Amino acid sequence: MSDDTLPAEVSRRDPFALARRVLGGFKVRYLPVLLTYFCYGASGINAIALLYFEKDTLKLTPAEVAGIAFWLGLPWSMKMVVGAASDVYPILGSRRRAYLLLGALCSLAGYAMLATVVGTKGAFLSAMLLVTVGFMVQDVVADGLSVEVADNEKEIGQVQTLGRMALLMGSISVGYLSGWLASAVGARAVFAVSGILPIIVAASAMLVRERPRMEPAAEKEQGLGGASAQLVILIGMSYAALGWILETFQVTGAQEIVLAVSGLLIGFLLWRVGISRDVIIAASVIFLFRAAPTVGQGYSYWAIDRLGFDEQFLGVLAQVSSVLSLVGLLIFRKTIVERPVSFTLFWVVVAGTILYLPSIGLFYGANQWLGMSPRMFAFIDTTISAPLAQLTMVPMLVLIAKSAKPGAEATTFAIMASLMNLALSASELFTGYLNNAFAVTQQNYSNLGLLMITVGSVGLLPLAALPLLRSTEKNQRGKNPN
Repeated sequence: MSDDTLPAEVSRRDPFALARRVLGGFKVRYLPVLLTYFCYGASGINAIALLYFEKDTLKLTPAEVAGIAFWLGLPWSMKMVVGAASDVYPILGSRRRAYLLLGALCSLAGYAMLATVVGTKGAFLSAMLLVTVGFMVQDVVADGLSVEVADNEKEIGQVQTLGRMALLMGSISVGYLSGWLASAVGARAVFAVSGILPIIVAASAMLVRERPRMEPAAEKEQGLGGASAQLVILIGMSYAALGWILETFQVTGAQEIVLAVSGLLIGFLLWRVGISRDVIIAASVIFLFRAAPTVGQGYSYWAIDRLGFDEQFLGVLAQVSSVLSLVGLLIFRKTIVERPVSFTLFWVVVAGTILYLPSIGLFYGANQWLGMSPRMFAFIDTTISAPLAQLTMVPMLVLIAKSAKPGAEATTFAIMASLMNLALSASELFTGYLNNAFAVTQQNYSNLGLLMITVGSVGLLPLAALPLLRSTEKNQRGKNPN
């Protein structure tokens, strides 16, 4: 065989050769990570079914939906518990595969409940917590594996970028399908179909190549051995118990108490694992951006009730948003990996605020001034703004991955990610405040426009923290000029 024919022959023998060329360095060992992220993205198949289930079956107000979303966000801020357990306490000798299977089982059980017995707010929260905990466990394992399968820092960025692409491909695969299914078969049937996703994750677990646990001496040197893991798990479980007690007994200010306590605990854990001051500053600034409130489900409720948006049209918008988010990531991925986080945050937030204006305009009838139907106006708005959706995620993930210590990847990644996800719970808390303050309900949407204007204005406030982040980045460049 001549050298000229060797590449073609290798391509015929290697079915992943084309994927490697297209995706830029794809390796087969990435598959468990990418399939897990893909299935999490594909869980968006429930998005429209959940919207209608909350609105029409459970008849939840936008503020109540935000309250449920607050509690559903808390498992994501407990990732350090699973991360520590996965790093230090194997199940039947498995540090990754067994936990991936456990997470898949939780999600499958939650989907089964949604498809059959859920009919009250309390049961809905319980089932959604099972689904969420399951995906959180799967995500922790994928995060840890994303560091383990990479040979160097550059490859970490590659895996993280491919991970975001896989997640978006999952979203794309179910975009229009989510609306069509919700319309054709109803919410409960959609929940049943969603059970396929954890089954796929369970199958991908068979592809995991376990990395041996560090020797006890090495763990002790890193400060992340059994004793530290026990501390992480104890703190995390105590925090979970506190949240359960406060919510069960309907303690006044339960969400505020849990948010404050969890912030202090995660801060303590970050200090305990030895995260540098520069990384903590960067993570804190990103926290502020992610904690900004949103409008909540009130806008979606209004679009359904007043504009006549149905499941299939919402599915079209979801499809367009997913595709263009991937396009934006593909176009800008090199820039957002190489440029400072402060640069990415600044222009994404400013551009996002400007592109939010058409949504406000739609509420006040701007489409009529332009001679457009509400659906055409919403479609154009989604097309313009969607590419920004994922651009702040990659630098955050690379920042977290770079801070991970050898042998404790899942623990370090999970604690940092817990802080980021805690910000989303804070966002839901503030979203609930605003929805209550403006009294947005299915019976009264009159203040929705003012709510949207307020949310857009508040979203700009975190820009004031960027000078601190830029100063930190300059210090880092001074320490690492190469």
